Amino acid sequence: MSGMASSSDVIASSGYRPSTSGLANMELFHVEPELIVTLYDMSSEDLCSFAELYEDPVNNVQIELYVLAYFLLFTKTLSTEHVEQAIQRTEGWVAVTELDDPERARRFQILDMMSARMYELAYISQELLQNYERYGSIEDLDKAISVIEQVLNITPQGSEDLAAMLSNFGAMLSRRFERTGSMDDLNQAVDVANMAVEATPQDHPKRAGRLSNLGNRFGSRFEQTGSMDDLNRAVDVGNMAVEATPQDHPNRAIRFERTGSMDDLNRALSYHKDGWACYTSPPSTRIVSARRSANILTSQLRWEEASDFLQGAVKLLPIVSPRLLGNNDKQHMLGQFSGLASMAAAIWLKAGKDEHLALELLELGRCVIAGLLLEMRTDISDLKQQYPMLAAEFETLRNKLDSPPSETTLLGDTASPWKVQANQRLEADKRLKELITEIRGQPDFQNFLLPPTHEELMAAASQGPIVIINVSSYRCDAFLITHYQVKVLALPNLKEVELNKRIQQHSVGSTSTLQWLWNVAAGPILDALGYQHLPLDNNWPQVWWIPTGALSHFPIHAAGFHTKGSTKTVLDRVMSSYTSSVKALIYGRRHSVQKPTGPGLEQALLVAMRDTPSLSRNSVLPFAAREVDIVAGLCPSLQLKPVTPSKRREEVLAHLRACKIFHFAGHGRSDPLDPSRSCLLLDDWTKTPLTVGDLRDSNIQESSPFLGYLSACSTSANKVDRLVDEGIHLASAFQLAGFRHVIGTLWEVSDSHCVDAARVVYETIQNKGMTDVAVRQGLHRAVKGLRDGHVEWTREARDAELSDEELCDEGCESPLQSPLYWAPYIHFGV
Repeated sequence: MSGMASSSDVIASSGYRPSTSGLANMELFHVEPELIVTLYDMSSEDLCSFAELYEDPVNNVQIELYVLAYFLLFTKTLSTEHVEQAIQRTEGWVAVTELDDPERARRFQILDMMSARMYELAYISQELLQNYERYGSIEDLDKAISVIEQVLNITPQGSEDLAAMLSNFGAMLSRRFERTGSMDDLNQAVDVANMAVEATPQDHPKRAGRLSNLGNRFGSRFEQTGSMDDLNRAVDVGNMAVEATPQDHPNRAIRFERTGSMDDLNRALSYHKDGWACYTSPPSTRIVSARRSANILTSQLRWEEASDFLQGAVKLLPIVSPRLLGNNDKQHMLGQFSGLASMAAAIWLKAGKDEHLALELLELGRCVIAGLLLEMRTDISDLKQQYPMLAAEFETLRNKLDSPPSETTLLGDTASPWKVQANQRLEADKRLKELITEIRGQPDFQNFLLPPTHEELMAAASQGPIVIINVSSYRCDAFLITHYQVKVLALPNLKEVELNKRIQQHSVGSTSTLQWLWNVAAGPILDALGYQHLPLDNNWPQVWWIPTGALSHFPIHAAGFHTKGSTKTVLDRVMSSYTSSVKALIYGRRHSVQKPTGPGLEQALLVAMRDTPSLSRNSVLPFAAREVDIVAGLCPSLQLKPVTPSKRREEVLAHLRACKIFHFAGHGRSDPLDPSRSCLLLDDWTKTPLTVGDLRDSNIQESSPFLGYLSACSTSANKVDRLVDEGIHLASAFQLAGFRHVIGTLWEVSDSHCVDAARVVYETIQNKGMTDVAVRQGLHRAVKGLRDGHVEWTREARDAELSDEELCDEGCESPLQSPLYWAPYIHFGV
């Protein structure tokens, strides 16, 4: 019964809007600014003690300090108890003020301001809920619920905002139930949703949405308890929601399907089609309608019709995530449509349609955020040469949009600079769209910023085949791109459900998984490409892998039967690299390796975190310093100057802009809720971590950085399933920042073996020069050497959250059998 998102209400009847911070409106108090700041910086306990000093004031100064202290307590804690105390004392203060006293008006202003700020809590709760939905912090959700409860306690029964606040309160409780499974929250969510409906007039435009919310709550409770009464009420209320929704409203289809009355499936399909055809609806709503239409059509085996809807939906994804949004906002929007591109490509093939168009859908609908950034940072030297005026305007606009929007505070102000900035970005985005159309109208530029053409795809495979493995519940396929053709290889034995099962069992790197992966995917793919034997004369062919969906968690490069004498392994037939998309590979190659132009050596930025503060386990990495010492010792032969800055975020970011190589040996952390907050752990990581978001928003490609070597755990991992196809992790962030090559890891790595891997990579670069082939060969040699070598196993791991038990593979195989210590290293780049 579940599956439909709750509608939310915006409280808009009152005239106030939130202030910019807890110290807003302080000019009304006749208190020295320095004292106000001092009081605000106090702990809540100390501030409360200060207020109690003036519980029985003897003059106006002490009354004002008492009011100020409790008002500041309110701004810090959002507790209505404190602001009510401040308001009560101010009311008494005004009452004893003479009518002709010039201070009377100011004291009334203080009273009005505090009353308004108390009611701003409704907005604050909505902001906290939005933060929770974006970042997943349960603390934000708990605070949102606490705040909205306080607002409801002071809201009169006749208020026109009451129903909206009840509706939002019910939605928050429902979110917390989904997170924690608390039946108390679900039961209260049902009661509150019912109260919201009762408080809504019959002819109110929001009534249908609130009825639908109530039906959702009853449906959720039925799923937990099996109560037929809840099921019947869910259906009844759902039918009421449908009847209360106008015939041409795009939500009508969703609400009709929600009732469970699916006797007439075509009627539901008709509603969804109408929702898709409603061009005035937000793109996200139309995508939902298209996807639901396709779901019904595929259940009827109407593949061609379903593929048309999905094609349209995928084409809307870049609109849902426009350039004018910040990258975190894009990420939040795209998380709602996980797997859409893979579904579209699979259904397109099911319909027997053109294989190239299926591939185009994958390129268009995956890595949308990275794609937009690549467009913003594309090399336009050809455009500059032929149409310098168009190129100049394009550069100006993209610089405006490529810089991240300024962060806003929790409580936005209508007159604040971010509103002006938002309008400027909106205008720049509008003009950029017009300019791109104008550029495409010029000779030789008709494909400007469009997905790669068939010819461009094959050209991208000139250095080796590109393999895109599409994973969908409908079918799995490999798109094999070579320099002379693009073809599709069906993979009938690769199943999405099996991939998810192995992820849940934490066995993505186990021996049995690597063997299974060879049988169902890697083996058939290499056979189809003609790589069926060991390469002759050490002439290793190169393959670029692009996994999608759940397969992104798996080490395709390590698939196979790793037994003595076996050639049924990827590692023994080809060298492997990864890329997020063909588009990313093409864009990366457009920036050639630049030779030094001035005197002096280029820099190698080296960071060794032997000791990482504030970690409960694995805080000391004995081999990190040794690893960096080896790299530093090789720098002179690489014509590089080793630089070791302070191990703090700002210093490292500053030096990144001038380095040719960045080598980090330490801890990495993959954020399980928000991949843009995954980070490298420096000395100041607890307060200002060096995150994916920081790196992604950087643009240092003009300095032509060559190699980012991230010798830490999980630097190529994204643990957030709904964003797995966005490829958001530390390795991709370094690529987007401008690094030509990045070496990262899929999971935890052994501290001592990191030293061996790094030594082999840099010695290969030393022998073969700083070239693309040298990096790829270096890592291949390192991984193969670790697999085949005889080195002592160590349990120190570069994972900030790993326990010793997690280092043992299934069955606790002996170290030389286990792929855990050699398989996680991977190469991203050209």
